[in-house]
Amino acid sequence: MSVPTVNDLFSRAGSLLWRELPDEYRYRDNPSDGEPGDLEAYLQGMGHLLDLIRGTAEQMHADSFAEGVDGRGIQPWLLPYLGELVGAELVAPDPTQRVAELNASVGWYKSKGTLANIDEVGDVLTGAETVAREGWRLVATCPRPYLPPFTLPADLASGIDGQPARPLGTPDFRRRDRAVRDASGINPLFRITQPRRDGHGAEAAPQVVYWRSLAPGGVPCFPGAYDDLMPRCPDLRDPAITATPGPHPRRTLIHIRPPDGLFAAGLATLTLPAAAFQPGAEPLEITPAKVFELAGQPLAEGDAVPDRVLVRLGGDVTIAAGRDLRLKGILILQDTPNRRLIVSPGARLVMDRAAAPRLVLEGMGPVVDREAQPALDARDALIGNITGGTGFARLEYVTVLGDTDVTVLQASDCILGSLSNNFDCTAGADGDGPRSCLRFSRATPPAAPADATCKQLGGNGNTTKRPRFADRVICRPAQPPEIRPALYGEPGCGVLSPLTPAAIRQGAEDEGEMGAHHHHYHAAELAALTRKLGAFLPLGQEIAVFHDPMLALLPPALTA
Repeated sequence: MSVPTVNDLFSRAGSLLWRELPDEYRYRDNPSDGEPGDLEAYLQGMGHLLDLIRGTAEQMHADSFAEGVDGRGIQPWLLPYLGELVGAELVAPDPTQRVAELNASVGWYKSKGTLANIDEVGDVLTGAETVAREGWRLVATCPRPYLPPFTLPADLASGIDGQPARPLGTPDFRRRDRAVRDASGINPLFRITQPRRDGHGAEAAPQVVYWRSLAPGGVPCFPGAYDDLMPRCPDLRDPAITATPGPHPRRTLIHIRPPDGLFAAGLATLTLPAAAFQPGAEPLEITPAKVFELAGQPLAEGDAVPDRVLVRLGGDVTIAAGRDLRLKGILILQDTPNRRLIVSPGARLVMDRAAAPRLVLEGMGPVVDREAQPALDARDALIGNITGGTGFARLEYVTVLGDTDVTVLQASDCILGSLSNNFDCTAGADGDGPRSCLRFSRATPPAAPADATCKQLGGNGNTTKRPRFADRVICRPAQPPEIRPALYGEPGCGVLSPLTPAAIRQGAEDEGEMGAHHHHYHAAELAALTRKLGAFLPLGQEIAVFHDPMLALLPPALTA
């Protein structure tokens, strides 16, 4: 319980009342030892009540406007009521996106049925860049006398360079087509935003560029990407199980930029010695601001504090027995050799929206029951692998890319790799000893005899299905780019693909996605977008929502 200080006795309204008193009353008051006198204390007490009344009135005024007034924002629980006033059903799972959805609802209904409307709905609900394509425009059709090329003037219908015109749907192999930057920026549908961060890694205003087709009718450089405008035969496949759905007359294609996840592009990278992560007698909490301070680059007053920072360690970190290390917003990079966080018996490591390539839990220490303090306590975290074989870990919304080698594991809403044979889910003596518990999680069972396999994975909302991670365009120096799932430390690592089984994408206790990016609502946003577009598209239109890796790259600028 905190002890009130002298400053807690003063209020805004009380100070105003005290200032307006005649000098005679202030002079005759009886302050002592830095504390206010009887009269001033009475006015300050009245002032606290007046401040509360003023704050309530200001909040009631701000609750009438979705965009906020005088630094106060609307309370989230009131947004559905405001939406009901304008006939809008708010479906955005991210609370920060619901205000933008409400503000745009009236404009959406006025522009209902347009391609710009569909594109804006996608941008707002997902919080990422989306490009909408009408399937009927991308389907090759049989030539008809009243349609191009028969209706074009002779000089346009003859093709280029004096060559005869190509049949509809046939690419011109003499030219390559892709998106390039358009300096004029005249087409709002060809607008792309790219998230940016400042020099310290804090979020900044996004970069906005416009693009155009380099050679319309040419061979697409990236078939199936957002800039592929070549007509083709209808795609009869089910878009729900297709990585890159094709066009269909009754299908609307929604290309979405793959999320960056925890390892967002533009984060600041700092190098620290392993000794900086050694806790003393008191618990040591490492935050992004603390990292800048330890690196000798403290943030100046007024600088935006980043929510995450990349840290390159100079060696392994060993947490001694009885010590407590807490990481919040710290993403430890994977170097060669791999940097390890070693938790000694009786030590504790707490991770909150953090990442580590390799954790070693050397022992459980005195574990008496399931309520004992674990060696590893992680939430919203991304981990390469956990080794040691004798550790006690408690995980919530955690993704472990590799093996999970612990003895006692309490996991909820997690995506785990292979469990080792050290995994123990049996009760101790008298039923109150060490025992594991998995709920609403994904894991590979231990490679043990059938009669010894833990039955925890058979219930409690668990699944053994394999996750599928989103593809990214990976560009590395002196190497050709490749499209593949991101590895640890790369933007997009651990982000689930829309093709991931529903048992994982919607398998968490609150029907959200399992794993480290549950708090980013990636899977829920795609489901909300599909639901929302059902009210803005013609009856019978099929919606294909999928990640487009090319949207993670800005179109190149042409040089002379």
